[in-house]
Order: sequence, then C-alpha cells, then structure tokens
Amino acid sequence: MEEQKNEGQEPSDAVLVQRCLAGDQRAWQALVDRYAALVHSVPARYGLPPMEVEDVAQEVFLALARNLDRIEEPQALPSWLLITARRLSWRALARQQREAVGAQGDVVEDNLAPLSSSAPTIEELIQTWSRQEMLREAFAQLSPRCRQLLALLFLDPAEPSYAEISE
Repeated sequence: MEEQKNEGQEPSDAVLVQRCLAGDQRAWQALVDRYAALVHSVPARYGLPPMEVEDVAQEVFLALARNLDRIEEPQALPSWLLITARRLSWRALARQQREAVGAQGDVVEDNLAPLSSSAPTIEELIQTWSRQEMLREAFAQLSPRCRQLLALLFLDPAEPSYAEISE
C-alpha cells in the first residue's frame, strides 16, 4: 500500500492501520489519539460515570488491537468504533443494573413486584436508546429545511398548527 500524504496532512486510517500491523507504536498512538474523543463520547452519552467511560474506551481500543488484522475497509473504522463502543456501553449499563440489584439483595420480594412491573428492563432501555440513536443519526442526515419542519411538527412544545408551520 502506498502512502499518499501531502506535507502537513495527517496519514489516512488505511496508512495508520497498515503501519500498526507492521508494529509501529507511533501509528497506534496516532490512531488512538484520532478517535479517543469519538469513542469516549458514546459511553458518556449513555450517562456512564467517568471511570466506566474510561473502561469502555479501553475495551474498545483493546478490541481494535485484537481485530486490526481483520479490517478490510479502514474508511469504515469510525463506524466500527462507534458500534463497538455502543455495545460495550450497553454491557456496562447492564452490569451496573445487575450490581445495583445485587447490592439490594436483602430487599423483600413484595417490594420487588411493583418495581419490576413498572420499571423498564435493561433490554427495554437498550432498545429505546438504540432507536433514539438511529433517529438522531437519520435526523442529522436530513437537510436543514426538513429538520426544521420535523422539529416544528413533532418536537415543538407549543404544537403549532399546519397553517402556522407553513408560514
């Protein structure tokens, strides 16, 4: 693979991946530095505490290191990192929920019945978050005019009429 790099321009993901596979530690650090903020943003958005955010990020980059030789399309690396960070964040959330329930192991069963019937399960929360994330991503791909229209139709607390929106 030839390196296409102009003076002052950062190497592409493909070049960095190739260098990492050759054992270049600086290339690995450049890849981590390039995507650290992106990877950290996912668990932070799910509301994980800072220590968990850091743990998830470390797990993501560990998974990347283990799977670097399987990357066929380096331009898809940001998507792979986001998906991996999302899945690991969900696991961290599930672990937190299990630990919270385990810490309250002495709770009387009668007290659990109302909680379990009204509180959403972690699976329901994950499905909701996943749908919300897909909607946010789709919404971001719309033109500004379409985003404004949908925001007025569905997100405006004043609930304007169609006539008001058309103005």
